[in-house]
Amino acid sequence: MKLARLLFSIVICFTSFHYAHGEAKSSGVKLEVIDPFIEIHTGPGVGYPVFYTVEQGEMVEVLTRRTGWYELKIANQQTGWAKASQIARTLLPTGEPVDLPTISYGDYLTNKFRTGFRAGQFSGDDLNNIDFFSLSAGYQVLSWLGIEAEAGKLYDTNIRGDFYGANIVFEPFSRYRLSPILLLGGGNIEFDSQPELTPIDFGEESYYNIGLGANYYLGRNFVLQAGYSSYVINSENEEELERWNLGFNAFF
Repeated sequence: MKLARLLFSIVICFTSFHYAHGEAKSSGVKLEVIDPFIEIHTGPGVGYPVFYTVEQGEMVEVLTRRTGWYELKIANQQTGWAKASQIARTLLPTGEPVDLPTISYGDYLTNKFRTGFRAGQFSGDDLNNIDFFSLSAGYQVLSWLGIEAEAGKLYDTNIRGDFYGANIVFEPFSRYRLSPILLLGGGNIEFDSQPELTPIDFGEESYYNIGLGANYYLGRNFVLQAGYSSYVINSENEEELERWNLGFNAFF
């Protein structure tokens, strides 16, 4: 767990720096609209009438902001106000999700499905650096909360096995390009083949797991993920396993 704490501390330091940097660049940013349209109001509030709609593919420029609203310059050089929730669904000229104060990378991915691939190693009392790969599917419920199901294969010279489970994914700092995550979950693990001389103490058991990691937003709908998880197997001896992994998620 010392390495997990170190990883978490590094990520927190990085995101603190990124926050200070992001606060200074909220104006003059040009954005591409990717939703069907954005409604432009005459003022920063729902009581102000909509006088224009910016359509998908058009560019807008951020001028200033107020709580929950951004003032924009639109194609005809007029200015108006749009909700921050709509600005969250825009892209920078580089193709990356917008990175403005009060708007996060997580906001851009809210209410999206995701699929993922991970690879890494399990280790423990009876397992010595057993390789694995897994596929996952999930849904981003909120900017900071997601759920996922995962199924994977364990493989080594003398060991073959499967595992499958579900995780709740917490990402409290999803506003940053690099942000820490916490996973809580459980599932089942089983072994189809084992070493004859030194068999593993369990064949098929349930487990629960807790993990720490980090997401790095590569741009648009792709996220790189690295993590460490601790597994407790519900066997007679309650064996503990450690898992390190690297992978990515694609949102759609």
